Amino acid sequence: MYMGRINGINLYKHGICRDYLNLDDDGNCYIADGPGCYRRVDFESQLNKLKESLSAFNADLGTPYDEGFIARKTEELRQHGIFLLTIEVEPADVLIH
Repeated sequence: MYMGRINGINLYKHGICRDYLNLDDDGNCYIADGPGCYRRVDFESQLNKLKESLSAFNADLGTPYDEGFIARKTEELRQHGIFLLTIEVEPADVLIH
């Protein structure tokens, strides 16, 4: 998921493991190093950390974060006594004068 841009760095969060991969427009990789501060790091090492995080979810870079995955995750959490509340908001047409 694209989360935004800070100081020329694009912030991406993986939908499954929620880890960040922060890249500038040239593909250089960064990690957060304090509020609003980023330090350049090796892309391959960050990609390997992301892969490790995904393996904890029995997932890899090719695993889609789709309704099937969400259903499996929800059921596994339920089996551990964790119940999720999902609220869906339907947008309404609003006129502002």
